[in-house]
Amino acid sequence: MARDSLASDSARQAGLDRPLRILMTNAVLTGRSGTETLVRDMVLALRRRGHSVTAFAPITGPAVAEIRATGSPVATSLASLEAPDIIHGHHTGPTIAALARFPGTPAIFVCHDFSSEIDAPPIHPRISRYLHVRSALRGRLVDECGIAASKVRFWPNTIDLQRVGPTARPPERLATAAIFAHPGTIPFTGMIAEACQRHGIAFRGELVGKAADDVVKRLSGTDLAFASGRMALEAMARGCAVINVDRFGVGGLVTTGRFAGFADVNFAYGALSGAASPELLDREIAAYSAEDAFAVTERVRRDFASDKGAEQLETTYRDVLAERPWPRREPNEDELAMAAIIERFLQQKRIYDRSFLRLREGLGPSEELQFQMGELASRAAELAEEVRRLRRGGVMRRLIDKLTGRTYEN
Repeated sequence: MARDSLASDSARQAGLDRPLRILMTNAVLTGRSGTETLVRDMVLALRRRGHSVTAFAPITGPAVAEIRATGSPVATSLASLEAPDIIHGHHTGPTIAALARFPGTPAIFVCHDFSSEIDAPPIHPRISRYLHVRSALRGRLVDECGIAASKVRFWPNTIDLQRVGPTARPPERLATAAIFAHPGTIPFTGMIAEACQRHGIAFRGELVGKAADDVVKRLSGTDLAFASGRMALEAMARGCAVINVDRFGVGGLVTTGRFAGFADVNFAYGALSGAASPELLDREIAAYSAEDAFAVTERVRRDFASDKGAEQLETTYRDVLAERPWPRREPNEDELAMAAIIERFLQQKRIYDRSFLRLREGLGPSEELQFQMGELASRAAELAEEVRRLRRGGVMRRLIDKLTGRTYEN
């Protein structure tokens, strides 16, 4: 996979090898979305490299417990924080608030989405690098926003292998499959269930019920995952074969031959060029190879570990700090007031929270509704599988088994 080089000798020449104080912003830290999980993973990985990381999000929830458990603080206000060496910005609002609160402090900004307003890159003289997690986003940064190409870098998503856990060897023949995505986001779940049935694969429905849960453990016992983005990486690292899907369509089975193309678009909707159809799903399921799936898993664990991502970030931070002097000073009253106004706006209006949830979960306005839709879809898949078993084994015998509490094998 082609990558822009993040390396430079300037940081070493400037003697900036000491541990850094990093402020990492995010619109929300409430659940298990892509950027929320990324913040959690990067805090841990950067701490393993000796750095101090404070996470800042105007809106927080259950997700902060894991970050705080590591000894890293999570702040909902910037007012009492010590000035960092560098600001690592996700999402427009909190990044602007941090720039206002810490005058003179340099920053980087990571763009995760092409159309979302919360990912609109703020143009600011102290943002010295703009990173993007898939190739298409370079167009938003350079072509749409006019950011100098010399400031733009590709930084692929990575995953925490310690959280993912050990890998399982893919089976010679697929026996189980599931959707590994945010609840309710795949509109053709029934089509996937029917395709699995045609291939003799038990379909487990949607694995994810609540976004605040650490859902990677739910992959246990799944041979084939239908997923995209970070969750596709997690499934591959766990040893699952992955067919790339999301609400836009079907990208296909991730193989060693296709891997670079999928990785270049972050296993996201840029890869999903085919409208969902029974024929397409049948073709991709039939293309499964245990040997190739294992090679994909090995590549993900080698090249997409969060420790490697943190190493790339550290190089970027040190390059920024070394490229010119960054005179720091205490914020004046106007700057403190501006930072506080932005914080209150983000907290009270919660526009970023709602927009983020709509983008993350689909078009529905209610997060809880999306969760319920996902859980209902999962239950429907379970019932469909039960009906299949009843029809195959004889209705009367199966009903008696149910009434008497007897168990039976497939």
